[in-house]
Amino acid sequence: MELRTPARPVLTYGTYPFLAALTGAVAWATLTRRVPLTTDAAVGLLALTTVAVAFAVERANPLLDRWRMTKDSLVGRDLPFIGLSFVTEQIAALGVALAAVRLVPDGGFGPVAALPVVAQAAVVLLALDLLWYGYHRAAHTLPRLWRAHGVHHSPSQVYVLMHLVFHPIDLLASRFLMALVVFRLSGATPGAAFLAVLVLNLQQTISHVNSDIRTGPLNYLLVGAETHRWHHGAGERVNYGSVVAVWDLVFRTFVHTPRRVPDALGLDDPASFPDPRGFRAALAWPFRRAVGQQVAQ
Repeated sequence: MELRTPARPVLTYGTYPFLAALTGAVAWATLTRRVPLTTDAAVGLLALTTVAVAFAVERANPLLDRWRMTKDSLVGRDLPFIGLSFVTEQIAALGVALAAVRLVPDGGFGPVAALPVVAQAAVVLLALDLLWYGYHRAAHTLPRLWRAHGVHHSPSQVYVLMHLVFHPIDLLASRFLMALVVFRLSGATPGAAFLAVLVLNLQQTISHVNSDIRTGPLNYLLVGAETHRWHHGAGERVNYGSVVAVWDLVFRTFVHTPRRVPDALGLDDPASFPDPRGFRAALAWPFRRAVGQQVAQ
C-alpha cells in the first residue's frame, strides 16, 4: 500500500539523525573519557534511551494504526518475551560480547587491530552481519530452525517493543555465538567492539519502529524501518540483514520500495504456528515433533 505525505515531517525525517547523532556523541564522549562512564554503562544507558525515544515517536507518529501495540499484545505476548529476551539478549548478549573482547590483549592482535578504531568496527559489523545473514536465511529455509525463529515472525504487527519477541534458542544460535566468534577471532580492540555494539543496537531498534521514519539513500547502507518491515511482510523473503544492507545487495535479496509498505505482516499461514500469546506453547514449539510442518515464511 502507498504511504501518504508525512503528517509530522520533523519526526519522519529527524528521528533517525537525532538518534544517530546521540549515539555518535555518547561514543565519542565515552572513548575520549569526557564523561565518567564505562563502555558497559554507556551501552546500557544508550540502549534504554534509544528504545524510549523510538517508543515515544511511534506513539506520537504511528505508521499504521493496525500495527500499533495493544494492551492485549503487550500483556499477553510482549511482556513475557521481553522478560526473557531482556535477560538473554540485552544483558547476556552485550555482556558476552564485551567479555569476549576483554579476553583480547589491550593492543588487540592480527591485522584488524592495526586498523583505525572506526575501520575495525566496520569490519566487525560486516563480518557479524554476514554470519547473521547466513543463519537468518537458513532459519527461513530449514524447518527445525524456523520453528524457533518463526516466533519472531508470528506477530502481525511491527513496533519497537516486539523486536524482543525471540525464542531463546534463536538468540543463542544467532546473536551470542556469532558475537563471540567475531569479537574473539577478529582481534578487534575494546573500543572497536564498543562502537560496533552501539551501531548494532541502534539499527536493530529503529528497524522495528511502527513510525513513518525515512532515511532516503541510507537504506542502501544500513538496515532501517523502511526496509526491515518488508522482511516481516507475509509472503516476503527479502532483507535478511540485521545491521548493514550490503549482503542483501550482494546476494540479491534486497528490496526497498519508498513510500510503500507490505499489505500484511506475519506468517504466510498463521494456523501453522502457535499463538505467541501462549508463551509456554511458543517456547515448547521447536522441541515438538514436526508432522507435515512446512516452512511458512
